[in-house]
Amino acid sequence: MLSRRHLSWTILPLLLCALLLAACDGLFTGTQVVRFPLQANAAGGFAPIKLALGPEMNPIALNFAAEYTINPAEAGKWNSYVAVLSYNGQDIASNRFNVNNGNSPDAPTGAASVSHTMLVVEAAQTGDYELRITAAAPPAITLTQPNVELRRNIRRNPK
Repeated sequence: MLSRRHLSWTILPLLLCALLLAACDGLFTGTQVVRFPLQANAAGGFAPIKLALGPEMNPIALNFAAEYTINPAEAGKWNSYVAVLSYNGQDIASNRFNVNNGNSPDAPTGAASVSHTMLVVEAAQTGDYELRITAAAPPAITLTQPNVELRRNIRRNPK
């Protein structure tokens, strides 16, 4: 018979793996509709973009993606952003997220790119929505080729 301690160490990694995969539903499930390139602004965020959304797309994931530059001075630093989706001037969803640089002395090049689900939303009406990504703090790392990926009909995490 297995002890509780042995069961904990056996089950814990499996649960952690399941949680990590569930958190990636916005990145890997559903259908990619389009990628929008982002234009950086002077405040450290990005110019707003318009998205044509509708209920037939629900649930919808809005993912942030970019490439890192190789700069050892940026190791362990991150940028903080706030993503806000609005419809007809009314904010309907928002989320704060961080993009960190994975460089380290052991892996000076770190990861080549980052993808992060900013928002998972349900569009109540068909129409043009606006996505704003603003800097929550001055940028600490350099990102290139920032873009937003729109995915429709993703699998939503169980609550």
